[in-house]
Amino acid sequence: MEIFKILLKDNFLKFWQKLQDYGTVYAPVQVSPKSYSFKAVSEPQNVAWQALRTILPPKKFFFKENETILTYTENEIKEVKPDGQKFSILGLHPCDLAGLNIMDKIFLDYPSDTHYQDRREKVLLIGTSCMPDEYCFCESMGTDSPNVSYDIFITDINDAYFLQIATVKGKEFMNSCNDFLQIPSVQNNNEYKEFWEIRSKSFKIGFKESNLKSLMNLEIDNPIWEELGNQCLSCGNCTPVCPTCYCFDMLDTVNLDSVSGHRDRQWDSCQFTMFSGVAGDFNFRATPVERLKFWYRHKLHGFDDPHGLKTCVGCGRCTVSCPVEIDDIVGLVKALQNKTE
Repeated sequence: MEIFKILLKDNFLKFWQKLQDYGTVYAPVQVSPKSYSFKAVSEPQNVAWQALRTILPPKKFFFKENETILTYTENEIKEVKPDGQKFSILGLHPCDLAGLNIMDKIFLDYPSDTHYQDRREKVLLIGTSCMPDEYCFCESMGTDSPNVSYDIFITDINDAYFLQIATVKGKEFMNSCNDFLQIPSVQNNNEYKEFWEIRSKSFKIGFKESNLKSLMNLEIDNPIWEELGNQCLSCGNCTPVCPTCYCFDMLDTVNLDSVSGHRDRQWDSCQFTMFSGVAGDFNFRATPVERLKFWYRHKLHGFDDPHGLKTCVGCGRCTVSCPVEIDDIVGLVKALQNKTE
């Protein structure tokens, strides 16, 4: 059961100090006029509260872009373990929290990925409220509310922050903050409800889900796939920025002594030409059309059978990052529904 508290904005520096005491704080930082990135932050004034999406999603903290899994010599194979330091991530919006929930199902299901698990156990996840822009469609994907994967969620309500504390880890941390927290008043509760009502009316794009799984199967041969696929550059931009893309490759590197080396896990992309290449010089998704269709189907009903979830969380990163503007999930769904304007 959640616990609700009020943190006055005048007391935020006290809360920030508690986060610093917990470990390194990561939060969105502005890195260009239009771009933001999760980075280590030591001063609260450096947090970009206005950031709606970071370049890379928070999966980068748990599923590293490149990491050495093991090293070996002639006589020994040694696992390389994560550093095990506690840290917190501040500024996670509901769509990114939903993305982490999906990544958890992938990497924490038995047998769990020990590197991912170690980092997830060390982190304090702090979500924050946001208002959608012209790329956000999390409401269409059912990921617009803070429902999963957070320890603490912060909603901005005028002169205060409304805190939802959802986990034992969150409760243990907030116990250290009791001296400057308050119990929500009736006015606080009304301000909280008003914020989320206004937010739900603020989405500029989206679609009504009409059984996406059946829609995607029914429209498997729709001409739109050829149209989009023939524009695709197979650049793979859409996959690293996606909160739920998890393809990887393993690379073995032998040192010059020829008796030692290391094995690295690296992010990969189903959109790369040779990702689906196999022995015998055969590629079972040889064309951009086939690869793009595969990616879209995975986003829109890839987890329906095992988990009843879509793997798209509506964050808009793929749309923003696509150089030829074909990663428009809202536009595609409407086209398949014959509801284009």
